[in-house]
Amino acid sequence: MVTMTYLSRIPLAPLRTGARKLLGSPQAMHAAVLGAVAYHPDPGRTLWRLDADNPHRPYLYVLTHPQPDWTAFVEQAGWAVDHANAKPAVAAYKPLLARLQEGQQYTFRLTASPVMSTKRTELLNPTQTARQEAKRRNNDPSQRRSYRVAHRTTHAQLAWLTSRAHKHGFEPLPIPNTADPAPGIFPFTDTEPSPERIPDIRITRQNKHVFTKNLTDQTGARTGTTKVSIDTATYEGSLRVTDPIALARALITGIGPSKAYGCGLLTLAPPPPQNP
Repeated sequence: MVTMTYLSRIPLAPLRTGARKLLGSPQAMHAAVLGAVAYHPDPGRTLWRLDADNPHRPYLYVLTHPQPDWTAFVEQAGWAVDHANAKPAVAAYKPLLARLQEGQQYTFRLTASPVMSTKRTELLNPTQTARQEAKRRNNDPSQRRSYRVAHRTTHAQLAWLTSRAHKHGFEPLPIPNTADPAPGIFPFTDTEPSPERIPDIRITRQNKHVFTKNLTDQTGARTGTTKVSIDTATYEGSLRVTDPIALARALITGIGPSKAYGCGLLTLAPPPPQNP
């Protein structure tokens, strides 16, 4: 039975051939991450996030339930130097979860895949449109089901997270000493907020990943391929804990879909000190 959770921070050496492969492929990164807990009979859900703000010093954050072994990963994509800053750092997550209390404030970071469910065919991507058309031709009874469609505008992506904050046990803090909101970005709802209530959440990166995924049957035999398209947004900001249990659950299980491909891992850090 899984009883512990660990958060790892692994520096990647971007000039190594293995690292370049992982940095360019969510599929390859997912497989490499799972390799760190492959020894365990029940590794549970593994979350990961790639932070490559500085392309010369990218970092991989991984949440695992059993304690991971990053030896093979480092041989493939890590730094080949004996220095503390080049080695993976692994810490038990239980102390942080145990400290969560209502009213606490943190800064946070999250890469997620903001999506919505819709039946509006004009919003489907080319792959979804082709599937829908094939079902229509074959009179497939499932052709009217909803499709998962990515939010692609900054406004919609921000609204996606703020609308889910309460369910995940937190509320965004307001931007301190804010100026007028950027036109077209705020407010996130139909109610015009006062300037002091504009949420302190910003999107620092937006990406689109397109790759081919193998399809298999129940025996594991390959039956074909399908194209996968994932739109992601990286959020940063500050929050206040409203429900420690719900927030702990979000930290462990992730937020949103596409968790296998680098989405959903929420991390917290102490807020910066206030100027006197």
